[in-house]
Amino acid sequence: MEKTKNNLLEEHECIAMVVGFVTSVGLLSLPNGVVQDAKQDGWISVVIGGVYPLFMAFLSIYYVKKHPNEDILVLSKKYLGDIIGTICNILFMAQFAIYFIGIASGMSNVYICHATDFLTPIKIFIPAILGATYLAIKEIKVLARINIIGLYAVVIVILTLLTALQHGNYLNFLPIFGSGYKNILKASIESAYSYSGLEGIFLIYPFMKNKDKIKAVVLKSSFLVMSVYTWITFICIYFLGYKVTSKSLWPVLLVTEGVNLPVINSFRFIFLFLWSVTMFRTLSNYQYSVTYILSYILKVKDKNKIYLFTVPIAIYLCLKVGSEVQRRAILGYIIPKVTLFNIAYISIIAILIFIKDKGRK
Repeated sequence: MEKTKNNLLEEHECIAMVVGFVTSVGLLSLPNGVVQDAKQDGWISVVIGGVYPLFMAFLSIYYVKKHPNEDILVLSKKYLGDIIGTICNILFMAQFAIYFIGIASGMSNVYICHATDFLTPIKIFIPAILGATYLAIKEIKVLARINIIGLYAVVIVILTLLTALQHGNYLNFLPIFGSGYKNILKASIESAYSYSGLEGIFLIYPFMKNKDKIKAVVLKSSFLVMSVYTWITFICIYFLGYKVTSKSLWPVLLVTEGVNLPVINSFRFIFLFLWSVTMFRTLSNYQYSVTYILSYILKVKDKNKIYLFTVPIAIYLCLKVGSEVQRRAILGYIIPKVTLFNIAYISIIAILIFIKDKGRK
């Protein structure tokens, strides 16, 4: 994509996009995962897991400092060579494709279980994927505005859950560190996987209008996501206790039953509507990322051809995922490997940049 003046992103738009890459199905499912090991200390594990997005944030700051106008796709071929660089770019793209399939199938499972049990998965996949594709076609500036709307939806969701504080019990957190340090650290690895997606910053930073603001963008985004995930886990343990949280696939939806708002009979449907906005913008981000990387690798200027190719494949793969248990088993096997690849891939390029820069001096 040409980095025209109209495509350049303001600071708040970049923050919204980075948050949009990360916050997705984890808003509903993360508490269930971390309490399996950390129990009442699950929220502590989520805080510790925030080391991963902070690590990626500092690497992105270094990238921008040394190569402000070249994204990771260009730098990969520049420092790793055409063959290895292209292979790594393909693997980097694959993670966004996997996240796209995982989020779309997760959204379908939630709706069929809690809102639209009269719909079949394909009737959810087709409009969701086509809608996300339509927004991705509009390019990054429009996508940034959609992410801003999604960010507002996340904030509203978080604020509405405050009313559940009057029904919980602080004893659900006791004893603090009672689950043991090993279990807390083990669960923190689980929570770190939920922060996946922040790697999208390595694609969008060349489009920043003021690249001197990169530090503020990535740190604000990281702490915002950490705050959201920590709060979600905290309120589930406080309201439900870790035992109920560990048995519910989407414990946050149980917490919404305790939210009482005037005039509204069931807050769950309002919550699911706001949550679907966040899912929709995340799907658009990943669709854009996959197409952007493919167009770079294949040197295809007409991205519409890529969309025509990827949409039916995405729908087909979503239908193959199956139930929520199967979806989590698949992602539980793949995401740890993807995370390790990202750490190695992005770190190695940073090291090579440092060595070359030091040699030049």
